[in-house]
Amino acid sequence: MGKSDLRQFDYQKVAKLDTAMWRAYYNHQFIKLFLLLMQIMRTQLHLNWFTTTRLAYHSSRAAINYRRKKGHEDYPQVLRNLTKYYKILSRNSKAAFNYKEAARLELEWWDIHRYPKKYKKSLETSLAESAAVIYGVKPVSLADYAKWRAEAMMIPNHEGDSQKIKPDWKKIERLLISSWRSLHISVQLL
Repeated sequence: MGKSDLRQFDYQKVAKLDTAMWRAYYNHQFIKLFLLLMQIMRTQLHLNWFTTTRLAYHSSRAAINYRRKKGHEDYPQVLRNLTKYYKILSRNSKAAFNYKEAARLELEWWDIHRYPKKYKKSLETSLAESAAVIYGVKPVSLADYAKWRAEAMMIPNHEGDSQKIKPDWKKIERLLISSWRSLHISVQLL
């Protein structure tokens, strides 16, 4: 199988899988998270099963480690898995990118989302910078992508704080569809 063109994907399908993945993450359904990560990578990247499994393994290990250790994050371990994930992705991509920078920026936005008061940089800016490295574009061209994604990310934090209030997953899905559509359009303009 050839290298993947990261710019070619079905944004609606990817957004729906992304929503399901987030839901599994927030509900501590880690086996489901791994399976959804495999599915989203297969749908978006069109890589063979072996490579897809390796990508899902490293990304899910990073996510699970980060999720379960809130307040006691093992940053070196999380970064190690994100670096391995992005290294594999870059090697299997038609347009290689700086995988170390991609991993660093991914962990940065995770942390900005979790601890916004710790950072001067906004979640939107961090999301745009992270995706810009992977797609080889200027962060400003991904402003709408980042805006919709950041808005979707805030819903579980605000609506899910109480056990009685459940996040509006339909709203999250709509925002993620807007985000992925915007990303798709932005990277097609090159």
